[in-house]
Amino acid sequence: SSSMLWSILGATLLAFVAGIVIAWSRRKRNCIGFFHPYCNDGGGGERVLWCAVQALLRERKDVEIVVYSGDAVPQKDILAKALERFGIEVDGERVTIVRLHWRGIVEARCYPFFTLMGQSIGSALLSVEALVKLTPSVFIDTMGCAFTYPVARYGFGCYVGCYVHYPTISTDMLGLVARREETYNNRGFISRSAVLTQCKLVYYRRFAWLYGFVGRCSHAIMCNSSWTKDHIKHIWQINPAVVYPPCNTDNLQTIALAGREQLVISLGQFRPEKNHALQVDAMKQLKDKGFSSVKLAIIGSCRGAGDEARVQAVQDRVKQHGLESTVSLHVNVPWGDLKGKWLKTARAGMHTMWNEHFGINVVEFMAAGVLPIAHNSAGPKEDIVVDWEGKPTGFLATTAEEYAEQIAKVMKMSDAELEAVQRNSRSSVTRFSDLTFQDAFLSSVRNLIS
Repeated sequence: SSSMLWSILGATLLAFVAGIVIAWSRRKRNCIGFFHPYCNDGGGGERVLWCAVQALLRERKDVEIVVYSGDAVPQKDILAKALERFGIEVDGERVTIVRLHWRGIVEARCYPFFTLMGQSIGSALLSVEALVKLTPSVFIDTMGCAFTYPVARYGFGCYVGCYVHYPTISTDMLGLVARREETYNNRGFISRSAVLTQCKLVYYRRFAWLYGFVGRCSHAIMCNSSWTKDHIKHIWQINPAVVYPPCNTDNLQTIALAGREQLVISLGQFRPEKNHALQVDAMKQLKDKGFSSVKLAIIGSCRGAGDEARVQAVQDRVKQHGLESTVSLHVNVPWGDLKGKWLKTARAGMHTMWNEHFGINVVEFMAAGVLPIAHNSAGPKEDIVVDWEGKPTGFLATTAEEYAEQIAKVMKMSDAELEAVQRNSRSSVTRFSDLTFQDAFLSSVRNLIS
């Protein structure tokens, strides 16, 4: 029986090696694959994807682009949405969308416990489906799925590049668990238990080590902000490049600075970390200060039932505070309306996510002449809402009271004071243009694609 067992193990090993040899041999030359299972979502990550695709198509006339996507949408509709939402046009003749049918295995809902590990293993399995269907010579992850890197590099012989929007695990996350703080990713029954907290810390530390190991399998590593770079550098033990994400600065800078109303807007997907509840609480504080004429429009996109439930929760909070005439919610607003109405008339833009890795929406506010009031942490604090030529570009806050104070400050500004900050804020966003991103991106991946 032992000889039979060894025979089975030997045959399995030979089959595995043969599979790797076949995969390596069928790599498609001059083909670059982008792993982005949610390429049709319309968020900041998707803008990075399509801007990178456009840059590579312009740089290399002989290259073919493949985008691995789980969206059950025709390719022409996906490319049309990229043009409509971001103003980014790509050559459909040189781009192929490879449909992934197993995308569900990377979604958090599948893993009520050990979510990070479950999603990470799921992403590795999903990359197997992607690379079996088509094996490129270069594999670039723009979703932050680090567990795909050893699969692509060692299993399929690809050169690997990655653009990291947010570390899957960070020292901040470890600190929250150690301090037993209840958050959207550290549930109350865990934070209230010393035993479960210690168990989770062990799990997080082991996962962080593994995350660093797979991350180092990438040949070219880019991070979207100083904050992300610091965490990746600490966990992966490498020194990545900072490549600020592309923001729609050129298009938005055509918006007139004048004609602003007593209006605050918020932009972002309806996800728990965006903390829309804090925005509603801030408006309650503002109203209590006597600013009853100021309105808040919360504008965001919904990806499914979970997001729709969060929209309802925000609406319930609005009613709870009696702010029905003050706060309004707008879901899946077309780009034309966003630019032609909301960004054109708002005086301030509110951003409330703690440790936002970068904050593309904050940059879009600044380009459009909307003064940002952003969370005093991570990307907005370190890279975006910083003084430019010795003058302010916006404001930072943490609590509902602080947000209310900053909104009140902006609403009380004279036209001349408002315009001075608007102009300085707008001039600072040249750091985040599409062209600046494309140049930095190409510089980072040039060795991979040559």
